[in-house]
Amino acid sequence: MLTTGRQDYGILRSTLLLLHDHPAFRPLLWAGGMHLQQRFGCFVEFIRRDGLEIARELPFVGEPPDPSCDAARALEQVAAALVKDRCDALLLVGDRSETLAAAFAATLATVPIIHLHGGEESEGAIDNAMRHAVTKLSHLHLVSHDEHAQRVRQMGEDPSTVVVVGAPGLDNLYRTDLPAQSTLERELGCALTPPVVVVTLHPTTLGGDPRAEVTAIAGAMEAVPATYVVTQPNSDAGSGAIYDYWRHWARGRHNVVLVNALGEGRYWGLLRLAAAVLGNSSSGLLEAPAAGVPAVNVGDRQLGRLRGTGVSDVPAECRAIAAALRRAIQLASAGDTVGIQAPVLSGPAAPRIVKAILDWDAPRPPRKRFHVVR
Repeated sequence: MLTTGRQDYGILRSTLLLLHDHPAFRPLLWAGGMHLQQRFGCFVEFIRRDGLEIARELPFVGEPPDPSCDAARALEQVAAALVKDRCDALLLVGDRSETLAAAFAATLATVPIIHLHGGEESEGAIDNAMRHAVTKLSHLHLVSHDEHAQRVRQMGEDPSTVVVVGAPGLDNLYRTDLPAQSTLERELGCALTPPVVVVTLHPTTLGGDPRAEVTAIAGAMEAVPATYVVTQPNSDAGSGAIYDYWRHWARGRHNVVLVNALGEGRYWGLLRLAAAVLGNSSSGLLEAPAAGVPAVNVGDRQLGRLRGTGVSDVPAECRAIAAALRRAIQLASAGDTVGIQAPVLSGPAAPRIVKAILDWDAPRPPRKRFHVVR
């Protein structure tokens, strides 16, 4: 299986650990792209801390990142790895350009593809088209919700290969090793004085000026007193403007902590302390509600995506963001978050994923037929 960065490792983690201990599987983990870059937190170290062996490191993201060149390198490197490791199937998550390149490599190598989180929508980002393209190249579809299963079937996929498993990223809720506040404060080098707000902003990629969006969010943060933990964006086009803005803006602000990557443990540990999540990451629509944390979703990057309760959608305007953030913090301060929840199946998803793979008869060769929805 391939992980291209922090955004999909958190989704894969619980399944990886379960497959690692299962006698029927010999999983090979390939870590590539953003995992190997210092600007994104050199995330391979977090993987190794989980006791997982990385079979291959694939350095397909350049410095600076260039989505077209990075995807081309991903195609070449994943294709070579598929040949050398003689894989029975390739497990992929989501919607990034490098993920689509890996799916294309598997298609050319006639290796069946297992796809997690297909059928979802994020109309404001180019990821939307790439996610649907990966679906059409895949053979087993492990989706998070009935609505997403319906979309995948509507795309002509065999209904027997579409399985609702929930969202495996939420399996972090059941971890017993999440860091305490004292550990987080020591590792982040700051006092996490309430209210704590976790901030993540990525480029919209289909409309929206990244500098205008980060400026609006920063203005709202200046207007609303809190301790802000800000994570830098991914490698999408436009991320450089956000990355540079945060580096300069955060300098000298004692209530702001800027990190390249938190890691899953620290992120979920922070969610236990957080009064709100702010930005335009999908984690604000899924992980935050699962943890019972109000979220302020800025702009239309996640337009069309299923969201949990407790999410406020606002335009990328300073005053609107600040007003929504104040309401979210007040909601958390009043303890009125009982009704906040994620829109997916409850309980760990990893056992459902492993069962679906065990029950799957991988097609060899991986032929596909279009199934008409009647």
